[in-house]
Amino acid sequence: MEAAIVKVNSHIGKQVIVNTAASVDHDCVVGDFVHIAPQATLCGGAEIGEGTLVGANSTVLPGVKVGKWCSIAAGAVISKDLPDGASQKGYG
Repeated sequence: MEAAIVKVNSHIGKQVIVNTAASVDHDCVVGDFVHIAPQATLCGGAEIGEGTLVGANSTVLPGVKVGKWCSIAAGAVISKDLPDGASQKGYG
């Protein structure tokens, strides 16, 4: 999408949406069927599991691993690993 950024050494899976003004920093791994919503930021080395929704204007901090089929709310800051199927609504 417009103004989306994907940096060096990142891997983007199949059928992924990197939406408007989203940022995928260096060395990130994004699984299949992920939706990275508008203005979401994946910091360096973040890993996003298959089928996960990364909400609008949310941030996944460096090196954090998010499991498969998770849901990250708009504006959330993810500072620790999330297991498969987790739903993160705020800071954590």
